[in-house]
Amino acid sequence: MINTKDYCPICQQITNQKCLFSIQERSEYNADFHWEQNYETIQCLGCENIQFRNRYSHEDMFRCTDDGHEESFDESKYFPKNLTNHSLLKNQYHLPHQLRIVYTETLEALKNNCYLLAGVGLRAIIEAICLDQNITGRNLEIKINSLVRNKLITEKDGNRLHTIRFLGNDSVHEMDVPKEEKLRIALDIAEHLLKNLYLIDIDVNQHLDTIISEYEDFKNLVLRKFRATSIIQGDEINIKTVLKKDFRRVEGSYLQNFITQLVDEIQNNLIVTISIGKIENNHQFFIKN
Repeated sequence: MINTKDYCPICQQITNQKCLFSIQERSEYNADFHWEQNYETIQCLGCENIQFRNRYSHEDMFRCTDDGHEESFDESKYFPKNLTNHSLLKNQYHLPHQLRIVYTETLEALKNNCYLLAGVGLRAIIEAICLDQNITGRNLEIKINSLVRNKLITEKDGNRLHTIRFLGNDSVHEMDVPKEEKLRIALDIAEHLLKNLYLIDIDVNQHLDTIISEYEDFKNLVLRKFRATSIIQGDEINIKTVLKKDFRRVEGSYLQNFITQLVDEIQNNLIVTISIGKIENNHQFFIKN
């Protein structure tokens, strides 16, 4: 099989491609009109991504080069279809179900050059976000302003969402087909919003120290630290000593309430790996069981 160069949706650039399998159809030798079609399975020699390519050409397919000469060319279709120079949102499967449906179907419309539907879909993404965030209003303009007022997005982000609203309204009400360039910019805006509201905290919580403002997060951290600590069983230790550097992650206004809840769960035998110790200088101590 002959190796070729083609666009790889994973590498997001033209790469060397290995043809793994190919079937060719062509017109009869003595036909009045000559054409050729190749069905190929190709694999990127960089990332090893595999895709299907359908290449078609006929005798009238010529185009002018920059130096004024004519050259033959073919048309290629790919499966799965992709958007050039676009990466799917990382962790997109953590999006709320209905919102993920709207997002993925909007991408499919773009991949298939259904630009009118893509414009409607981008507008629907904002509607789906408002629905998920319990933002109400008689129209999308009011809902976007409510997103800003509730501090879910900045005023600048709100202004950007209004541009998507305008684009979507033109698609819905005037059947105005937006240009691909406009849709790509609108997609960037929508994906930026999805990342900020739903996805970025997944990586942050896994890899960075975040502020703890929920009791369950506090309890899990304390229990994990107690399991890892080298103190002798039966010794007493306070929360600050247990958490060490992670103590800074607990907001001061939450700390006493969290400790009260922790004590309550220990007293009710909901936590059995640690016991309640002494209180010294207004600090509650705990014992590793």
